[in-house]
Amino acid sequence: MKKHISAILLIITAMSFVGCQAQEKCTHLIAGRKTVQPKYERIIDSLVNDAISQRAMPGCRIIAVKDQYVIFNKSYGYLNYDSIRPVNDSTMYDIASVTKIAASSLLLMKLYEDRKIDLDTKLCEYFPGFEDNGATLRDALAHQAGLKIGVDIKKLEPELYKACVQDSNYNASIARRKICEDVKAQPMKKPGEYLYSDLGFYFYPEFASRFYGLSFINFLNEWFYYPLGVKMMFNPLDKYPPDNIAPTEVDTVWRKRTVQGTVHDETAAMMGGISGHAGLFATANDLAVFMQMLLSGGEYGGIKFLKPETVRLFTSQAFEGNRRGLVFDKPVIDTTLNGTPSKMASRASFGHTGFTGPFVWADPHNHLILIFLTNSIYPNRTMLITKLDLRTKIHDVFYKKDLVK
Repeated sequence: MKKHISAILLIITAMSFVGCQAQEKCTHLIAGRKTVQPKYERIIDSLVNDAISQRAMPGCRIIAVKDQYVIFNKSYGYLNYDSIRPVNDSTMYDIASVTKIAASSLLLMKLYEDRKIDLDTKLCEYFPGFEDNGATLRDALAHQAGLKIGVDIKKLEPELYKACVQDSNYNASIARRKICEDVKAQPMKKPGEYLYSDLGFYFYPEFASRFYGLSFINFLNEWFYYPLGVKMMFNPLDKYPPDNIAPTEVDTVWRKRTVQGTVHDETAAMMGGISGHAGLFATANDLAVFMQMLLSGGEYGGIKFLKPETVRLFTSQAFEGNRRGLVFDKPVIDTTLNGTPSKMASRASFGHTGFTGPFVWADPHNHLILIFLTNSIYPNRTMLITKLDLRTKIHDVFYKKDLVK
């Protein structure tokens, strides 16, 4: 099993990247040699500062990588609107559904490589209790298995919902089991029609213990996070003070407090903060390393994590008429429709967005990575960041032909 080889790791949190030797295959990030043209930096500054002034978000982190060079690395604003703690390169954000690619996809790609799962095996065979509608694991990973978008946990499990925030003896393992039983009992449509769903991702973490004898967290740490030198984690308050973590929302309905350092997603919260669909916290630096590893065909810092063909399979469009890859999102097929990625992004590009505001995207054809992290639903869900089309406009800037000086 891979060990944490600190001597060769290039720790991105310090942004201390080095160059490659002439004959060395360069798979890591390099800082300080190339930067965005000042005129384009000013455009990005203007877009972000305007969004902050309109209270679309209190602050954000942006990192852009071009040809493995970190060409843009900037923090804006504050953790909240009291303007006391500025965003910096160690600020952690709740990345919501980006958890699907930054955690679940890693487990699933490793399982696929090790031939422990067959993508064309029925979902109900891996997880007995699901309706046998013919949907395969491949269907589920591309969001076309016939699963609902989600479930109303408050209605399905009202006592658990209440106990999660009121009972000091609350048992997240019992809650996880009951929630998964509820999901399996839901009627499913015929597979083949795209409908984004969190539900399958409630179950995939179970694969880590089933096939590797490790918890989901320990699997990710041992096989990926520690060797990559990143600090992505669930439940960060176990290790870090709240001052390092951006608050997500002022929850006036359920938790009756500011959600900071604990997962925002209610179902993930009821599962103890650990799920395959949400719950991961990360810095922009962490995600830049992760995406560069994928862009380099599964390799980073001289360590081979995944095979190039595995990464290519999961990040390619899985079914005709459905833009999605396996776990990963892709640009819209119909270019008359709007999506978060720039319309200049290639069809080969891939990434994910999250409800709390993150946008993480890589483009193999243009050798470009954009990491945008924010807490745009703080203090409440105005969704103004989407109305302003901020992430798309920023992404557009990084496709300028004379971007780098």
